[in-house]
Amino acid sequence: MRDHEDQEIDTTTSRRTRRGDFLRAATWAVTQRLHPKANDTTLHVAKDLAARLNADGHVAYCRDSMWKRLSISRRTLERHIAVLRELGLLVWAVHGSRTNTRPAGSGDWAGTATIYAAVVPRAWDDAAGHRVQGQGYHARHIGFTEHGRQAAIADARTRSSRARRRDTPSCKTNPLRPTAKGEGKKNNTRAPRRARPRRGRQREIPEPYRASPEQASHAVSVAAWVRPRVPWTQTEDLRRLAFALRPWINTGRSAADIAAELSVWRVPRRPDSPAGLIMARWRDELAEQAQLLTDTAAPDVPPAGDPPSQAFLDAMAALRARLQVLHPPADPEPDPPAFVIRHQILASLAEADRARRARRPQQCLTLAEWEAVCDARERAPW
Repeated sequence: MRDHEDQEIDTTTSRRTRRGDFLRAATWAVTQRLHPKANDTTLHVAKDLAARLNADGHVAYCRDSMWKRLSISRRTLERHIAVLRELGLLVWAVHGSRTNTRPAGSGDWAGTATIYAAVVPRAWDDAAGHRVQGQGYHARHIGFTEHGRQAAIADARTRSSRARRRDTPSCKTNPLRPTAKGEGKKNNTRAPRRARPRRGRQREIPEPYRASPEQASHAVSVAAWVRPRVPWTQTEDLRRLAFALRPWINTGRSAADIAAELSVWRVPRRPDSPAGLIMARWRDELAEQAQLLTDTAAPDVPPAGDPPSQAFLDAMAALRARLQVLHPPADPEPDPPAFVIRHQILASLAEADRARRARRPQQCLTLAEWEAVCDARERAPW
């Protein structure tokens, strides 16, 4: 694909891919000599790009640092990037420009980065025996042909055998130390210890945290929805967070209800263990419920002293009636539903984020804060 119009993310005939398929397709294209200028340097450039791919299969070009890291000239790097685009392995997601993205008057300059998307051509899918659904960048790999299945099995066995391969043992061996013998009157040697079979400690999972495979999978999906919306939980592992949220999910609360409830907790900005904090809060709630049940089940203690007289009771009734006439009770306002509270919380968080990005240099205490605001503005379009 030598025409630049066919090397865009919207016009390409190649489909998007991830790191493994991108490297295998690049190796196949170089070994098959599909391009007269493709060589080992092209594959070296492809490996550097694959190491920096994000979850969407996009990578920043970073030409000024890439050619120094690969120890090649800038012109050589540009030539092999063009070779990868012509092979259908790279397409433009964002074209870089020299427009200054820094705020006016800041004295700094930063252009727009070039973003590439990793793709694989249809010719490689046909050669590898892939069944593909759809056309263009958003096509999907849905299965294998019979030839492709056999090739995939052989490739998986080759990669697993490489992973199990061990290094050659060293020729140098440590000599065995002689065992001490106690022949005199004093024997300070220690008796040989017998190897005891170690039993693995089996930890029993508490009742509210037990779950079937389907329930555990649902908890992981709920945790994946909650974690990006509650800032102080974003440092926790996804499965640990899902394990801590299982009792809350079992009560029938949705992911939005859990996120709204966690957002109003007064917790440190970056707790050491968000999952442990959630589990401790659940134990506190159970203790409060148990204490409430104990208080309600306790027998009423008869009051000590003489009961009030009839005249006192009549006076209290007349006073209550007069107060009701002067200040009639107002109807209690209904509590807003949970989704309204959730929307208010999310709106307040979004407003705070916008206000933080809109700060000026005079509103920042240090230069580091102002640089963080500038970096957030630069990353915002992505």
